[in-house]
Amino acid sequence: MPYIETDSSFHMYYTSSGAGMPIVFIHPPHMGHHVFKYQNDLSNQFRIITYDIRGHGNSGKNGDHPTIQQLADDLQLLLDRLGIEQAVIVGYSAGSSIAQEFALNHPGRIKALVLSGGFPEVSTFLLRNQFQLGLALLKGGYNNFLCKHLAKSHQVQEKDQTLLYQECIKADVQTSLSYYENSMNYNCTNLLNLMDFPVLTLYGQFSHIRPYLKIYQRYLPHMKSVMISRSFHQLPIRNHFSFNHALSTYIHEMKV
Repeated sequence: MPYIETDSSFHMYYTSSGAGMPIVFIHPPHMGHHVFKYQNDLSNQFRIITYDIRGHGNSGKNGDHPTIQQLADDLQLLLDRLGIEQAVIVGYSAGSSIAQEFALNHPGRIKALVLSGGFPEVSTFLLRNQFQLGLALLKGGYNNFLCKHLAKSHQVQEKDQTLLYQECIKADVQTSLSYYENSMNYNCTNLLNLMDFPVLTLYGQFSHIRPYLKIYQRYLPHMKSVMISRSFHQLPIRNHFSFNHALSTYIHEMKV
């Protein structure tokens, strides 16, 4: 398995396939790199990189309470160890917190920022309720139930559900709790206007996170947004054909 050893003495698991422009995918809490399994279809055009955030999947952990800044630093270390100067960074759901933090701290390393179901803050009832439910399940000892729910809600085929469940169950509960809490409290809205690199947002037509598009449009008039019809939130896996097409088209159009 491909690992890098970090300066803080834990190993980080990653995958890399294909060649060309690097695209790095960031998963949400309690999941792992397999949520991007169908993005490997893009490896005939780009270098596709996925990784397990510390305390998740096949990665080790160092401490139970990593901050979003620390998780963004882990991403920087991954790029450094792989010799990647610039990349397209893709944050899915709460992974958008890490993606945005990294982009704001290291704008020179961003070819494009892509946010799938992203949000710069948690300010709607439905999204806050989703976070609070995940936290309540973990704190209440219902880890197995949460893993089954995440696997079921993201499956395309039955084998996807099994794979995703096996990955979710590996997540360290305390680290996942911290990721949930820190993403729920993360807020970069007032810094969005500092993003002068290409930005793409993708939302499902029926996604409960779609209202956040208005915030991005207000602060990032230069960005592009794609609405994927007849879809919900789990675009990278449940709607991977449309997601992959939108992503590859955007990168080619931006000539990044």
